[in-house]
Amino acid sequence: VIFDGEEAVDAGGVTKEFFLLLLKELLNPIYGMFTYYQDSSLLWFSDTCFVEHNWFHLIGITCGLAIYNSTVVDLHFPLALYKKLLNVKPGLEDLKELSPTEGRSLQELLDYPGEDVEETFCLNFTICRESYGVIEQKKLIPGGDKVTVCKDNRQEFVDAYVNYVFQISVHEWYTAFSSGFLKVCGGKVLELFQPSELRAMMVGNSNYNWKELEETAIYKGDYSATHPTVKLFWETFHEFPLEKKKKFLLFLTGSDRIPIYGMASLQIAIQSTASGEEYLPVAHTCYNLLDLPKYSSKEILSARLTQALDNYEGFSLA
Repeated sequence: VIFDGEEAVDAGGVTKEFFLLLLKELLNPIYGMFTYYQDSSLLWFSDTCFVEHNWFHLIGITCGLAIYNSTVVDLHFPLALYKKLLNVKPGLEDLKELSPTEGRSLQELLDYPGEDVEETFCLNFTICRESYGVIEQKKLIPGGDKVTVCKDNRQEFVDAYVNYVFQISVHEWYTAFSSGFLKVCGGKVLELFQPSELRAMMVGNSNYNWKELEETAIYKGDYSATHPTVKLFWETFHEFPLEKKKKFLLFLTGSDRIPIYGMASLQIAIQSTASGEEYLPVAHTCYNLLDLPKYSSKEILSARLTQALDNYEGFSLA
């Protein structure tokens, strides 16, 4: 991968940034291809999309290529997507993950102990969806607007509701996406995975163990675990808030997610440089390698590192 206007030899780091930036742009909800669920911070295919199918096919191919290139990317999709890719039907628990409020409401309907389900919930076999600011009522079954939900058919209603969200309403867009994904990552090997394992392959995990990151780090040049600058670095790093630590991970490795084998598998390296302390730290994402000047104080180190993190995008030959 080569970025126009940037000089870099791609040993993995440029590829990581390519997938990161491309998918971030393609999945942006402003294009109307995906709906952002605020209460879960997850994305799902929009059921009111007018974008051509080949865009979803392209996104599927891109996601498949990310796996093929062993690149961890931060995809905000629910487990339901990975279930569908493995021909596992999503259920109510998946709706609870994607849209907790809707999921809890349907669970309350199923758990309601009284006989007066019709009077209490006042539901029929329809679902309300917003389309460009207008609320539309969709029928879950033929004539659903005339079928009242009662104690005897509430499970059928919940099943139809979940099926609409994950299957019927997004069939065209998901089919295009999956055909692109399976073109790259299809075959018998895919069938060996559980949905959670496939998600871990794609997006890694978020079980951040920052002490493990420090304990498995290696040092080069004049540095060792006991060097004053290294001690200042880790003191500064551990004082960072979570989002800033994740930003450092992105800066150094090309992803703020953790590979499936955990933080230790990153094995970051920190090496000394001859640069003066007016220079910023430099990351080599291809090798998870940090060039760290010998800063004389914690304040200077923190300021220089923060400046580097705030301007991390792009590659050059150091």
